[in-house]
Amino acid sequence: MRAVHLVPAAVVLLALGAITGAAQFDQPAATAPSHAVMPPRQTPVTSAARACPPVPGGGSGTVAFIAGPAGSSGPAGGTGQAELVPLPLAGADLRAAGPISQDAPGTLQMLTIPAAQNAGRGRAQALQGWAVTANGSMAKAMEAEVTQRQGLGAVRCGEPGSDIWFVGPGQQGGAAQIQLDLMNVDALAASVDVSVITDAGRVQAGDAAGLTVPPHQTVTESLSSLASGSSVVAIEVRADVTESSSSGGTASWLPGAAVPSTQLVIPGVAPASRPAGLYIVVPGHVDARVSVLAVTPQGPYRPFGSQTEDLPAGSASYVPLTPLGGTSSALELTSNVPVTAAVLVPGSGLGVFTAAAAAISEQAVVAGNSAGSGLGAAIVLSAPAGPARVRLTEMAQATASGATASGATASRATASGATASGATASGATASGASAAGVGATASQVVSVRAGHTVTAQVSAPPGARQGTAFAVVVTPLAGSGPVYAARVETQGQSTVVSIIPAVSALTTIMLPPVRDSYDAISP
Repeated sequence: MRAVHLVPAAVVLLALGAITGAAQFDQPAATAPSHAVMPPRQTPVTSAARACPPVPGGGSGTVAFIAGPAGSSGPAGGTGQAELVPLPLAGADLRAAGPISQDAPGTLQMLTIPAAQNAGRGRAQALQGWAVTANGSMAKAMEAEVTQRQGLGAVRCGEPGSDIWFVGPGQQGGAAQIQLDLMNVDALAASVDVSVITDAGRVQAGDAAGLTVPPHQTVTESLSSLASGSSVVAIEVRADVTESSSSGGTASWLPGAAVPSTQLVIPGVAPASRPAGLYIVVPGHVDARVSVLAVTPQGPYRPFGSQTEDLPAGSASYVPLTPLGGTSSALELTSNVPVTAAVLVPGSGLGVFTAAAAAISEQAVVAGNSAGSGLGAAIVLSAPAGPARVRLTEMAQATASGATASGATASRATASGATASGATASGATASGASAAGVGATASQVVSVRAGHTVTAQVSAPPGARQGTAFAVVVTPLAGSGPVYAARVETQGQSTVVSIIPAVSALTTIMLPPVRDSYDAISP
């Protein structure tokens, strides 16, 4: 099954509109110099929300959840609570499922989400999304991912957004089905418009235009007919996407790409047995000239030479990538007009996707990682603009013997896989258990030269339960240049099974300046 999963649009858009209007009225006026202007200020994150897509095909699943992890920035301490609440399919008569609560920051939890059951006699399984809400200390650097086997993260639980893009193959490109899952985490109904662009141009959305999602529910809509006959498809929605091959392979999640821009970075382009494919959408009305630069362990490399890719306006295109030296890299795209893009790395089934992402701010967290049963995990770090230094902190539940009532014990370990071609690693610090006696941690510091990429192997820290999943916190250190990252999981020597682009997990936000005046209020 190929699925697209989406968070509420109109509710978020209305909120953003209200904030924008207030900001416009709050700007200082030259005619009233006596009004005091309050400067921008940084404030801790005290609430957060995510939406986890339904498990493909229904059934139970697992969510890897962590909040306020070790290695994250911002103030520590305080109390808080997080809840996973079901978002049942709209119109379905389902048996009620209770919320799943968590109140332990800094601890990776693998939370089992039950299968949705119809209330009728048959009690057949149905699709059901989940909302993740948190407050207080549990809202800081919160991350949640729907996992597959052995706690391996398959897709992030996305935050509500007002403009989210997905780019990937169409039905002629190997994707058999497209299904859109809209999840409303708000108490008000949401109206959602969906735009589809293929290699043939824009497509009339038909029934997908003006969809209404009831409060705290999920709506599914098939988009397969809109992408019929296309080789490439781009979808502008507020969701998460999966695609499956026409041969019936396992579904592959398509991560949300950065909003269209004239400069993009796609991290975590892993090597594979076959060349990867680059999917680019030009949403505007002017043709694009796109230059592609690969940021490799050996330094910058232009896979297409000095030539640019000339792409038509209002369409989506596929560009095959030449081999990038058998190592992981990032792609930097520069265009004369805004574009967005994703890369399909051949692997199991249709393959595995990575997409354009922003540089990490404060820190990023990848919650679901595994290094057992032939799986290997690595963090791919790229520094296209300047040298970077990053701390990688691995966290997992500790064994009973690893936990000590007196707190953490420390030892020295050698960081592996983080040296060669533009990167160095310092010794890693390992902690047998957290002060609470429930977690094990280890860390390493990796340096990346400007214009280079490094792959740092990660694994469960010493003292962790055998075979357990672990989380990784990626923290750029003071003075570091912009850094982009992705977690890549491989099976055996070369089969890529999961890529998750690293997304900033904030502990603080910057509030805009305001003016102390009644004219800052609009009726």
